[in-house]
Amino acid sequence: MRIGILSDIHANIHALNAVLKDCEEQKVDRFWLLGDYVDYGGNPVEVVSQLSRMEVEYMVAGNHDACLYTSTVRSSTTPHGKQAFENTRKLVMEQEASFRLLESVAAQPMLYLPDRKTLLVHGTPSDPYWGKFLPGEHADALFDEMEGMDASRMFMGHSHVSFMLTRGGRTIINPGSVGQPRDGYPEASYGIVEGDCVTFRRVNYDIDGAAAAIRKAEMPEYLWRRLYKGI
Repeated sequence: MRIGILSDIHANIHALNAVLKDCEEQKVDRFWLLGDYVDYGGNPVEVVSQLSRMEVEYMVAGNHDACLYTSTVRSSTTPHGKQAFENTRKLVMEQEASFRLLESVAAQPMLYLPDRKTLLVHGTPSDPYWGKFLPGEHADALFDEMEGMDASRMFMGHSHVSFMLTRGGRTIINPGSVGQPRDGYPEASYGIVEGDCVTFRRVNYDIDGAAAAIRKAEMPEYLWRRLYKGI
């Protein structure tokens, strides 16, 4: 069984479609999704529609998804994040049925799979919506949390940076971001899991098309310019 691990798509249908094409070529059977499917990009309706058609086995919500449905999860406080949130919220109000999938998972930022001893979380176990961990930071607390939850593997998103860390038979994996990588490389990032093997994939996509969609949505210039730099 080959499982595609996708996170932080951020309304970038051009990146998502390119990744799904690569998944087909890599013979991916099903998907685990780690949140933040909307905001920043120009095609939130198209992205959620595509996700609804996929063979999704497990799915958790990110902060950008949950804040649309609950006031207990804050939205982004940056100027470009605020505008992206307002654009998405307007679409949700106008096309409620198109976003049912997001609503169905909004209260689920973390999921434990006991038979696999695997934890799926958008942020971190202690802050599942907004907690951000980057490689190079002190990871002992995360491994300790995994031990307390009897988890041997944890898949996490939110940082938009792909990495894998191991300690004492436990592994932390971030597949990076499909729609908005922030590691200095613009290619869409995702992972494939097959048994105990994890493969990180980078995929070229139509950045010009994604940038044009952001401009058409009349969102800040910063949001499309950063796509070319992977920041």
